[in-house]
Amino acid sequence: MGMAASQARYLGLTARKTNVEYEGQLVNQQRTALANESAGLFRQLMTLDAPTAPAQNDYYTDIYTYSDPVASDGNVTVSSIQENTGSNPLTYTVNIKYKEDVLQYGCMADQKVTVINDGEKIQLANGTAFDIEEWEPSQSVIDKMNEACGQDYNSKDDKYYSFYNPVSKTRFYINVDESGFDIAEKTEQTVDNLFSAISTQIEVTDKLENVTVSKSESGLYNQMYWTDESGYSHTVTLSSGQEYDEQAYNNAMDQYRVDIANYEAEIARINAKTEELQQTDRTLELRLKQLDTEQEALQTELDSVKKVIDKNVDNIFKTFQ
Repeated sequence: MGMAASQARYLGLTARKTNVEYEGQLVNQQRTALANESAGLFRQLMTLDAPTAPAQNDYYTDIYTYSDPVASDGNVTVSSIQENTGSNPLTYTVNIKYKEDVLQYGCMADQKVTVINDGEKIQLANGTAFDIEEWEPSQSVIDKMNEACGQDYNSKDDKYYSFYNPVSKTRFYINVDESGFDIAEKTEQTVDNLFSAISTQIEVTDKLENVTVSKSESGLYNQMYWTDESGYSHTVTLSSGQEYDEQAYNNAMDQYRVDIANYEAEIARINAKTEELQQTDRTLELRLKQLDTEQEALQTELDSVKKVIDKNVDNIFKTFQ
């Protein structure tokens, strides 16, 4: 190989080696960027808080009850006891709730009935028979019956019969004078208006003001004292217990399932992204090894060409010695 050719070869190899070194630097920069992104994902993973399942014990609350005839079942529940700030002596505002029986009046038109057992029972069209008896309504009931039927022909002076359905807890009333009902008639009759009064329970809430409350040695409330608006004093003994809020617990469990699903989905996303970065890094690592191999080959060839150049230089200069 001549001197010029050797020099050209040397320059070409040097350029290739420089390009390989530059590409290696780019690969290292890419791997550094991947490492930073992977570290960022790891930090995200470390900051994730695993959801905690709700504990049933957290959904039990202390409740207090006391006996009072104001409630249909005789039991009044204390829903909250709140301290009256600044009161001296200390008093409380107490919220209570209880069940109360109420009658809902209705009006049924054109009902077919049959008198049986010599006027002792009345049989409805569906075959159900009930004891029938004379009845004297109060004026307030008369007013409610007229209101329910949208008419005003019921009067306290009219004659009425009634019967009771224990299954539906409903009492029915027949206005004899207005309907033309005849208890002596054994055949099927049509009652124009059959009045009904259904017994239902509603929950009543109330607030007791300026209540004095005492506690037992265990720290539980055991008595309450207060005076109502009419000036009547009340003293009740409280019974303590615990109430489980199943609906609140179920709602918390539903939210926990949503949170754990989101948590697992986020972990899966981070792991998938990390695996993608690792795969890219392995590809770059392989490329870097290839560049290292190529760099070594180029260096070897450069050394070889340099020897040729050095030998050519020696031969040229020896000619003039």
